[in-house]
Amino acid sequence: MRSEPTMFAGKDHVNPAAGRECVAALWRQAGITDPLNEIDVAEIYVPFSWYEPMWLENLGFAAAGDGWRLTEAGETAIGGRLPVNPSGGVLSSNPIGASGMLRYAEAAMQIRGQAGEHQIDGVRTALGHAYGGGAQFYSMCILTREKP
Repeated sequence: MRSEPTMFAGKDHVNPAAGRECVAALWRQAGITDPLNEIDVAEIYVPFSWYEPMWLENLGFAAAGDGWRLTEAGETAIGGRLPVNPSGGVLSSNPIGASGMLRYAEAAMQIRGQAGEHQIDGVRTALGHAYGGGAQFYSMCILTREKP
């Protein structure tokens, strides 16, 4: 988890430093070196459609300015290279305070094979991502299933 003030001189609202720092630590701790090819599904805090490409870049799935390319190409859809929010995510339901925890729960259901109609086949590694609050916190987790 990382946080930064909501407003300060020089804050990058599109590529927040705390988000970059948080995910860098997460990837390092999890041994992830190529997130786009090592994460099977991502539950990301996307309250508005333009947040998806923004977070794809901030989380290291795409280079700066290229997140939209993954979305436009269908790579983030169910059946795509990196399904993002197969649950519908925050765009479908945003209970303030619980929405971040729901991203983790959805990631866990994917890992456990319990996501029902939005289950992605063969999920072994999932990302859960939360964002928000007055201090702009960024929280992320990696869930994995042991290989049989």
